[in-house]
Amino acid sequence: MTPVSMTPIALSDITLGGEFGRRVNQIIDANILKIDLDATFLNEFRNRGEGGYLGFGKFIDACVRLAASTKNPQLLAMKKKLIADLIATQDADGYIGTVARPEMRIKALWDLHENAYIIYALVSDFEFNHEAASLKAGEKMADYMLGLFGKDPAIRPDTLGGVVTFWGSNLGFDRALIALSRATKNPKYRDFAINFLKIKEYGPEIHTGPSGLANHAYTYMGHTLAQLDLYRENPDVNLLRAAHSAVDFMRKHNGMLITGSCSEAECWHDTQSGLQKTAETCMSAYLARIMDAMLQIEGASLYGDIMERDIYNALFSATSPEGDKSRYFTPFEGKRRYDDNGNRFCCANNNKRFLADLPGWIYYRTADGIAVNLYNESSLKIDLASNLSLQLEQHTDYPTEGNVGITVRPSRAARFTVRLRIPRWCKQATVAVNNEPRQPAKSGEFHIIDRAWNPGDTIQLRMPMQFRFIRGRASQVGRAAILRGPVLFTLNPQRNPDFAAHPDFSPRELMFHPDEIQPAAPDASVRPNGIAATINAWTPGHHQFWPHIPRKPLTLTEYPDAGGQNIYFLVPNPESPKLEDDELVAPGV
Repeated sequence: MTPVSMTPIALSDITLGGEFGRRVNQIIDANILKIDLDATFLNEFRNRGEGGYLGFGKFIDACVRLAASTKNPQLLAMKKKLIADLIATQDADGYIGTVARPEMRIKALWDLHENAYIIYALVSDFEFNHEAASLKAGEKMADYMLGLFGKDPAIRPDTLGGVVTFWGSNLGFDRALIALSRATKNPKYRDFAINFLKIKEYGPEIHTGPSGLANHAYTYMGHTLAQLDLYRENPDVNLLRAAHSAVDFMRKHNGMLITGSCSEAECWHDTQSGLQKTAETCMSAYLARIMDAMLQIEGASLYGDIMERDIYNALFSATSPEGDKSRYFTPFEGKRRYDDNGNRFCCANNNKRFLADLPGWIYYRTADGIAVNLYNESSLKIDLASNLSLQLEQHTDYPTEGNVGITVRPSRAARFTVRLRIPRWCKQATVAVNNEPRQPAKSGEFHIIDRAWNPGDTIQLRMPMQFRFIRGRASQVGRAAILRGPVLFTLNPQRNPDFAAHPDFSPRELMFHPDEIQPAAPDASVRPNGIAATINAWTPGHHQFWPHIPRKPLTLTEYPDAGGQNIYFLVPNPESPKLEDDELVAPGV
């Protein structure tokens, strides 16, 4: 099947329910609306000093997008006041920021990075909410920054003795300028990103080893995303090389974790270790954005598969169950902790931006119709043609089960195509339209339904879900993890007191038997309508050499469980046919 490129659908055209909607509403009500914005962000812009990173632009961008999609009246009012208060701090020359001394602007580390995202957020407010004042302020601010470079082309931020690269310190500036050029139709901003920032030339080798911004995964993904923004305006295949290299490294060289994320201590790694500073939230969020961009450009379902795994595991686990806190890293071995920076800095606000973008990753336009990429209770209403509108409603409890019902309501009878992403984890999917016989749907592709549609036609997608035992790689060889659909399962010791109370208890030393897993059981401890996996395991200090030792039920919960401490377990036979290779990893790896 030849992939088809896709285009995004406006957030305002999508209505969100289900688990996605619950999490979006939760981050608004339990987090954003409770933040003291003056103390957390604004006072630093009013009372400037030596500078310092806050992540305010990312926070504003999240609020802009969440307000556009949810139309929450409190959030809309807060967003409007927040941006007005920020613009009120803008100098006559255009500067908005936290650095008091003009001679230190850009030179102060992270001033350029902070201001890049403020420009981007102001452009977003114009694009999503039609706020002309925001665009004017963003343009004025960009002109000020470009003017500083014009006066001194050699000006650079402090690099802390070379630890920080220029690419790291200007992260986001290229995307902001490309977005500003698009909104203002002024090519000078795009030209600066190309000719001065050299965005077309970005493409460092991916390597692992000691941490440092030369090996910084988030920097790599941020500038790669800018290249993909540029590609959609000017399709130069060279702009895809960095993205292809990242996907190749993740799939063929152990660069992607089973959680769907990657990175350790913010950097590329290939050990499959899940300790301490694993899976930076910024990296997880930008990986999902790269997959979205590549799905738009190339239309391959693989990008949706990686996105889905990343969302349900790495990204959902980056938020507390109550929605009030975020994580900087989310290790899968050992205890997880919340970000000491609270709502400041990158990760907390990139996490909010991810949730703001989430509705836009469910559906895409195609040249001949619509594509469904993610499965979640939702609806959309769009114009397919000048005289044809379409309302589509998705009903499902996914990922609890793999049954999805879609009601198709064109404004009149019309022929168009509906594409359904069939995940690689599902080998037995079937699709039926109305009461017609079920048809098999091939795993790892978009299933195409090309027909004349009448208002009220229905699609029934069935994706049977079984527990899968995935072989560990690299440092996890000899172990296995459990997934069901896109969801990974973790051990929370508090849910297993019989094991945790044993003096020899060590999560990494537990051994279970793949033949002895029970059917999925309802469990609302992680999310409403969630499930748990129960499997018999040897008690600590015993293993398969003591077959007469009775095994006890071990309860594993969905990966976002805040108390989760381990996902890989010993198995009696690592070569057992019950174990599978990860379907997202390239064959033979």
